[in-house]
Amino acid sequence: MLFLVMVLHPIPVPKINKSYLYAGFQISFIMSNKITKKELEEIRSRKVAGKEYSNGEVSVFWKRDLCIHSANCLIGLPGVFDMRKKPWIDMAASSTEEIIKTVDTCPSRALTYLKARKQKPSAVRKGRKKLKKFARIEILKDGPMLVKGNFTLLDPGKKRIKLPPAGIAALCRCGASAKKPFCDGTHKKTGFRD
Repeated sequence: MLFLVMVLHPIPVPKINKSYLYAGFQISFIMSNKITKKELEEIRSRKVAGKEYSNGEVSVFWKRDLCIHSANCLIGLPGVFDMRKKPWIDMAASSTEEIIKTVDTCPSRALTYLKARKQKPSAVRKGRKKLKKFARIEILKDGPMLVKGNFTLLDPGKKRIKLPPAGIAALCRCGASAKKPFCDGTHKKTGFRD
């Protein structure tokens, strides 16, 4: 048995990228897959397996272990994201804006990005963003449940389960994942359907 503890607050959201109706409640999301400092350090120090692809204006990072095979990238920009080619991401095949827009549709954050920028003095840099005071849940059709925001995940013994970076978790709904409670993409192989 898995316990999910979270706080949900109905607040107005200024910019909505996605909106879903689940059990009579409207669930809305603002998605940005801009890489966090912690995620970047983990990839560059090789604590997390990942690859970096760049066009000079933006770097795209791919973490295979987080991919749930939603195919949003393949459908959104087939010229950039093509599994038949090596390397499978061709950063020269589209504009930076289109690449960022498509990477932002990756529900599991297997794809993240970092824009190249001019270095500012450290005194001028803004402080860290605070976690939102609520969690949002998205049920993906024939796939996992995404939980985003400020939440705690507990095992049956009420011990905290370590969450992926950036406060997003793709939770298994098919029951076949080898990484329970997290999704590992097995639902595609087992033919899981809602």
